[in-house]
Amino acid sequence: MSRTYATPAAIMTISILFPVLGTLTVILRFFARKRSKSVLWIDDWLTLPALLLEYTLAALLLWGATTGSLGGHLPPPADPRPEGYLFSTSDQQIRLLQIQYFADIATVFAFGFTKLSILCFYRSIFCSRRTTRTAFHTVTMFMIALVAVWTLVFGVCTIFLCGSRPEHAWATVAVIAEKCSLQLPLLEGYAISDFIMDIIIWLLPLPRIWSLNMSVRQKLLLGLVFLVGLLAIAASATRMIIYITHVVNAFAESDGETLITYLLFWTMVECGLGVIVICLPSLRSVYSTIGLCSFVNSFKSYLHRKSTSTTSGATRINSLDASVNSVSLVALKNSPHMALRTD
Repeated sequence: MSRTYATPAAIMTISILFPVLGTLTVILRFFARKRSKSVLWIDDWLTLPALLLEYTLAALLLWGATTGSLGGHLPPPADPRPEGYLFSTSDQQIRLLQIQYFADIATVFAFGFTKLSILCFYRSIFCSRRTTRTAFHTVTMFMIALVAVWTLVFGVCTIFLCGSRPEHAWATVAVIAEKCSLQLPLLEGYAISDFIMDIIIWLLPLPRIWSLNMSVRQKLLLGLVFLVGLLAIAASATRMIIYITHVVNAFAESDGETLITYLLFWTMVECGLGVIVICLPSLRSVYSTIGLCSFVNSFKSYLHRKSTSTTSGATRINSLDASVNSVSLVALKNSPHMALRTD
């Protein structure tokens, strides 16, 4: 597997760009809440730990890119024999393994928070007191529980990957193979399950949207708002493929360090996109750029007729309408949170 895009410059670029964009989208989300005098709800607060963990991942990648551990070839092992890589203790290799270990821990929890945030956002929009017996209510509650368990289990397992001696995770390859034998199965299972849950979560609201009393065109346009999550799914798929097809005793290959660099590169992309896309459905820019004013008004009328709570329903719709007509990048959310608080 030859080196192409995973250069130190590319790693530093994404490690700066995504945290900056993520910070801007989160600030805009909170600004929109404050400007419309809406109560911040759980899906808003969950973006903060996700963003902080993104900073952690970015710092790790910047550390690796600026010290020669990411984006380049590691020095050859002192032992010239073919199996010499098993006992290499170069500073760059040890640092690379340290970065991978702590990056895996940070991203498990970052991905968990982003998934929980978007699920709570769905519930704030589509759920009310009368929906407690619907399939969507049941499925979203199940997914929230599943994501919480998934985050806790994989987070703890990643921390204790090598038992009570985490330093074994950045020892020689021989030590890792002996003391951390579950590393590859665990991380492969984590990558695959992350990809599957991403698909389910981002496609989850589409049947709900399709059941609304709206034209096909309006349903398709509204569905596009949630399908922006496909960007994160693409990064997740790339990372999963690298885990499955390449990272099997990676340092046995001539460019094993490049494989791990690719893996961390796409992990940063997925984490960065995740923070951004969970805020996009709350931002007016998505609607203004594709001309959704008319169907938002239709969606407003439909929800107003169907809402079981006159006050919460009106608030939800008014906030949706205000987001379309307000200042650039103002959220389309708030009222959903008011509705959620009454549920």
